[in-house]
Amino acid sequence: MPAQAADVTQPRLENADGEPHNWLLPFQNYGSHRYSRLTQINKSNVGNLKVAFTLPVVTALVGRTANDLQNHLLVDDGFGYFDDGAGMFYKVDLRTGKKATILWKADAALPKDINARSRGITMMGNAIYHNLRDGRVVAVNRDTGEFIWDKQIARVPNAKAQTDVGLDKETFTATAIPVEGRLIVGNSGGDAGSRGWVASVDAATGAERWRFYVIPGPGEPGHETWKDTAGAWKTGGGGMWTMGSYDVAARTTIWGTGQPQPMHDPEARPGDNLYSNSAIALDIDTGKLKWFFQYTANESWDYDEQGVHLLFDIPIGGQMRKVVGHYARNGYYYNLDRTNGQFINHGQYVDVVNWTKGLDPKTGKPLEYNPALTVQTYIPETRTLRGDTADKPACPHRLGGVRWQPMAYNPTKRIAYSAGWDGCFTYEIEPTRYLAGGGLDRAGPGGMFGIKNQKNYDVHGLIAAVDVITGQAVARHRQPYGNAAGVLATAGGLVFSATLDGAVTAHDDETLAEVWRFETGIYIKAAPTSYAINGKQFIAVFAGSPAPGGATWPELAQMTTGGALYVFAL
Repeated sequence: MPAQAADVTQPRLENADGEPHNWLLPFQNYGSHRYSRLTQINKSNVGNLKVAFTLPVVTALVGRTANDLQNHLLVDDGFGYFDDGAGMFYKVDLRTGKKATILWKADAALPKDINARSRGITMMGNAIYHNLRDGRVVAVNRDTGEFIWDKQIARVPNAKAQTDVGLDKETFTATAIPVEGRLIVGNSGGDAGSRGWVASVDAATGAERWRFYVIPGPGEPGHETWKDTAGAWKTGGGGMWTMGSYDVAARTTIWGTGQPQPMHDPEARPGDNLYSNSAIALDIDTGKLKWFFQYTANESWDYDEQGVHLLFDIPIGGQMRKVVGHYARNGYYYNLDRTNGQFINHGQYVDVVNWTKGLDPKTGKPLEYNPALTVQTYIPETRTLRGDTADKPACPHRLGGVRWQPMAYNPTKRIAYSAGWDGCFTYEIEPTRYLAGGGLDRAGPGGMFGIKNQKNYDVHGLIAAVDVITGQAVARHRQPYGNAAGVLATAGGLVFSATLDGAVTAHDDETLAEVWRFETGIYIKAAPTSYAINGKQFIAVFAGSPAPGGATWPELAQMTTGGALYVFAL
């Protein structure tokens, strides 16, 4: 095996499925399948899975109280690449199968007042790339660890994400898509009152090629759906905090967009609020919008739809269809036509959905949606508006169902898998306040979320499996705590995940019954990946995040805050 891996060329990225021993793309392939074709670890022997080695990843803790590893291990011919959530990049030698030897570390010097959080790096050519929380995008040589370029792409520098007071404005948490010499990145700062956008960055120079704003400005199509007179569109949200997918044949990138702002106060932003809570398809050469589908117009439960959009071709109604599959936060799984965004079918995957009686089978819109209304009513008993003090339980919970958690797709069984939160909640509105120049006043009465007196009901975790041809759920696995990790599916008949209370788990890919568990003792918010060295299969996952708990699960409040890469093998 050579001392250096070959360049990650465009043909290799497009044919990532043909290199199951590697993990070249953050979500495994451009369709975001996260499916390993390796079979050495399977249903018959997963009970023998053991820790092969671990590697501490704690550099983000220097000067901080916690890190937040939501990332993945990229693997190319025996070498691994990852980041620590705070701008430190690693290259490790995995070739012995017995340890990860650090070959170099490169520090992008993320300011210490920005909390460590990352959903991972990407690679192309002979470089790794990362879009950082302070709005920079950087390129690092894979062989030497030297920085190639460092550019400020988000237009408000030094975003102080997760501070109690200050302007978040624009920031990055979603991983970039590497494609044909460019990086497709998305502004993740929608919750903080910025306008979401997707941009193309030249991989050789860091120069920005184009930018598409999710919240349209005056004179742009869709601006008419912001009907207030106070300029709510200027702080309208619609951020992207999960990486999009890429349709190679159509030269189209498909992203999910976040909720409108303020997130729980639809009366502050009357109208459908395009293109929030939508799937958007953009031309990678120009950034022009090809089509969109809005899941929930004028939404108010924090059901943003920035999560993963799976791409696959399947037979529906007797013909092969190019499909986008999406586990929506509003409780439904959707199939959309990938060529035009038209609705195909759907199914419910959470236990309870009560904010609507269902979806129109032709349009995919909620049955109560009324285009003549500027503030939608949906089911009033679940729709909290200004002045409401009586509890109006809404299901699913505002943290459910599936948010950023990576999904998976088994192309042989044609099943899509996801993991997330389930349950219900109530709240009262406490309007948010914006500061001069943009950004939320987090010290104001409404804080970031604009609610108070939130109550939670039967909040728990779930792993779900959906038959993508029918859109119907075929299995669900209930977990005691919300699942923040996501899933990996394998040709060995398994689905791997991890839990808030620190377990790495394996499940039967048809029943979702748990068949193996390993306790790390560290809070996990990262999805597993798989690779092979000399024919031996490994499962890898990062553990480490701020300790969970609070009022929902106080028993988790004392968990260990740390950081480590765990790698398992037979």
